[in-house]
Amino acid sequence: MMKISINKNKSIGKVLYIVEGVKTEPFLLDHIFGKLFDYQIEMSLRGKDYRKYRSKDNPLSRVFVINTEQSNIKYINEPNDYLDKLFTELITKYSFDVDNAAIYYLFDRDDHSNTDPVLIKQLLSKLKNSRNNPGFDRQGMLLLSYPAIESFTLSNFTHDSFNNVFDTGKHLKQYLNDNKINHRKIDDDTLELAVKELMSALKQINGCKYDLDDLSECNNEVFDYEEAYKSQNDVYKALSLLTISLLDLGLVEISEGENEYGTV
Repeated sequence: MMKISINKNKSIGKVLYIVEGVKTEPFLLDHIFGKLFDYQIEMSLRGKDYRKYRSKDNPLSRVFVINTEQSNIKYINEPNDYLDKLFTELITKYSFDVDNAAIYYLFDRDDHSNTDPVLIKQLLSKLKNSRNNPGFDRQGMLLLSYPAIESFTLSNFTHDSFNNVFDTGKHLKQYLNDNKINHRKIDDDTLELAVKELMSALKQINGCKYDLDDLSECNNEVFDYEEAYKSQNDVYKALSLLTISLLDLGLVEISEGENEYGTV
C-alpha cells in the first residue's frame, strides 16, 4: 500500500517558480508554501511591486515566484534577455542566488495559448532537472498542467480526477467554481490525495515512470498521451505535474510501493 509523508520542517534552500500567470499560480503557490509549509515566499510579478510574505529572520528556505515576459511558453526558451535581467535583479537586489536554486517552470498545456507543440517537446527534453541541465543555458524542470494549473486543485478534492476532461482552462475554472472547489481549502489531507491522483494518472499513461534526476522521458510520455487524446476527443484529461516539484523538494515522500509508479 502506498504511504505518503508530508515533511513540514524540511529545509529546501532557495526555490524559484517561473509561471505564466499573475494570479492563479502565485495565489496557489502562496497557499502551498506559505500556509501549508510556513516558508517565506517572495514575488516579483508583471506590473506589480515586489512583495514578501511570512518574512523570516535568516531563512534557510526561500520560495520566489516570478513571471515570464508574457504569458506564453516560448518566453522560457533560450536566449532570453528578460529572464537574464530578472535573474540578475534577484541576485543583486534580493540576494537570491539563482545559480544554486531549484527552478520549476509552471505552464499550461492549453493549446489556445501555448500553440507550438514542437517547441514544447524540445523544452520538455531540455528542462528536465531542477538544478542541472547539461547542454542547456540554465537549470530548471518544466512542469505542464493539462489543460491548466487548476487541474492540481481538482486533484486535491476529486477521486479519479484524471478521468475528468476539459478542452480549455476556462472551462476547467468554471467547473471548479460550479462545484465550489477552491485552492484555499487545500490542506495536508487533500495534498495526499493529489499525490495519489498523480501516481494513478502516471500508471494509466503506459505505466509512466518518473525520474527526478531526468524527468524528460516521463514528461514526453505524458505530453504525447495527452496530445493523442486531445486529437481524438478534442479535450485533455485533467492532470497537473506541479506535484512533481513537491516530490523533488522532498516535501512529499512516497514509500511502500513507490516502485510501482516511479523512482524517487
